[in-house]
Amino acid sequence: MPRSSIAVSDEVASMLSQVAKGYKQTSYLIANECLEASLKICNEGGNPTQIYGAWKMLQIGKQIGSLQFIGKDLLEKIVHEIAMEHPEKNLKMWREGGHNFGVLMQLCFPTIQDIVTLMDQLKQSFAIGTVEMMKKRDEIEGEVYELTLRSSLSREFLMFIKEYWSGILSAYGLEVIDSKITNLGASRTTFAYHGKLLKSEIIK
Repeated sequence: MPRSSIAVSDEVASMLSQVAKGYKQTSYLIANECLEASLKICNEGGNPTQIYGAWKMLQIGKQIGSLQFIGKDLLEKIVHEIAMEHPEKNLKMWREGGHNFGVLMQLCFPTIQDIVTLMDQLKQSFAIGTVEMMKKRDEIEGEVYELTLRSSLSREFLMFIKEYWSGILSAYGLEVIDSKITNLGASRTTFAYHGKLLKSEIIK
């Protein structure tokens, strides 16, 4: 098999050497496996930068027992036939569930600067649509963040998803100061941020 030499940074070379030593493999073998996995993702339209976050999301998903491959239609039925019978109680439950997930997410994304990455990874995991988070200045609150969700979900389902995301961000010290759902399948929530995390604990 022909081999090629490629240049990498000193930091990457050091990490490669450490990983190879830990796995008791050659640096060539480890580098080849990493490049092969990254190239497969690129060939399918992905980006190598998604690998680490997606893997961390999977590990945390295992810790909290999250379920994958549940279709949107089933979740819509659950929301319309069950959750909407007691909306206030269930909205509180979704928010607390989001907060608990946010506490665990801090293992991967520990600071406010990591929030955008967090949003991107959750968007891919839940496939709910597009998620945008912008940092702004408010004359009264100072530093605020605006979270926008755009989705083909029903207005009722989007209401619960919005509450779940608000719970996630509450674990990062963000407090809701304004929130609304438009008639065009979009939710926009504004959060105040006071420069530090709140004490984050799992809600039981």
